[in-house]
Amino acid sequence: MAMLKVTDLEVCYGVIRAIKGISFEVNKGEVVALIGANGAGKTTTLHTITGLIAPKAGKIEFEGKDITRMPGHKIVSLGMAHVPEGRRVFADLTVLENLKLGAYTRKDKNEIAETLKKVYERFPRLEERKGQLAGTLSGGDIRFAFQGNRSCLQHVWVCVAAATSAAPTGIASF
Repeated sequence: MAMLKVTDLEVCYGVIRAIKGISFEVNKGEVVALIGANGAGKTTTLHTITGLIAPKAGKIEFEGKDITRMPGHKIVSLGMAHVPEGRRVFADLTVLENLKLGAYTRKDKNEIAETLKKVYERFPRLEERKGQLAGTLSGGDIRFAFQGNRSCLQHVWVCVAAATSAAPTGIASF
């Protein structure tokens, strides 16, 4: 069974059909890339999968569960995270505060502290900058902060990331 299965997905912006019936699967351990020109629908596809845009037709399944019409915050609690492109952080919050936002679905403070420790081991620059306002980070450091933020979720099974050369490797994205 595929971890993520998208079947005949169609997405419209008004009368404009942005996605015209795409289908694909992502199995556990796979890294899958959506490749295409600007305006081809890559970001729209990712936004639809993560519940930010409602599809006109088609089906999205995550670990066998239909998430087609599920709101984004519930999809996150299932273990799917979205790492947006660009400088979309809470600029007026510190790096640590941005990281802690990724743990909003978790209750155990000791587990959260342990996860933060692991994030800092993986991304030592974030620990160096934990008191720094996130809006002042470089583009690459912002990407690390997003990956760290998503690592604070209880169980991240799929991490949906917009393509970038600054994205760290080792987290499944498509």
